[in-house]
Amino acid sequence: MKKMKRKSVVIFDFDGVLTVGGEGLKQEAWDMLVRPWGLAHKQIFQGQREKYSGGKGSRYDILRESFRLMSCAKYELIAAAYADGYNTIVNKLLEQSGMPEGTEAALVTLRTQSRELFVNSATPEVAVQESVKKFDIAHHFCGIFGQPLTKEQNLARAQHIARVDHGAMLFVGDSEGDWKAAREFQCDFIGVANEWNKWTADTVKFPLIKSVAELPALLA
Repeated sequence: MKKMKRKSVVIFDFDGVLTVGGEGLKQEAWDMLVRPWGLAHKQIFQGQREKYSGGKGSRYDILRESFRLMSCAKYELIAAAYADGYNTIVNKLLEQSGMPEGTEAALVTLRTQSRELFVNSATPEVAVQESVKKFDIAHHFCGIFGQPLTKEQNLARAQHIARVDHGAMLFVGDSEGDWKAAREFQCDFIGVANEWNKWTADTVKFPLIKSVAELPALLA
């Protein structure tokens, strides 16, 4: 892969990019959360997940609409409790999965190259900030962003803080939503290929890496 032009700002998706666990881990957490409700209700939950996918809504939105469709009394309170439960399960699974080898060393190197680093996740902002802190890497970032703002809006937040133009920014992600956000915002994108997205050089229109550990050499 050819080296890229100078990028002074690098923004990372979190799950599946800075951590081993990604969308597959979230699906595992979701299955654990809704399993007691049985198959019929599970289909309602899954339908709402698909409806709100790609950053169209939060885990709370999914649960609220699911419980409303199930005619649950006080469905908003139940949804809030289940959203907290989902967050707990995801955090535990993320801790168990850990970070890909060389990830923190890459963050350190990128910082020594005078780059400003950010996290841009579809997870609620408070939750992703808690997760990043638990991995003890929060000090590497100038901002850790999440929902309710979209990924495009969070790219704009990073740009405002760093005071750079779009061409100086790079977004690193592992989902089609990440790529679309970069495209809409008109900044460069690098994809992290993994088991769940099944990206290959033949199937995507952007550069690919296997892990964040490859970035410093690519951007040097």
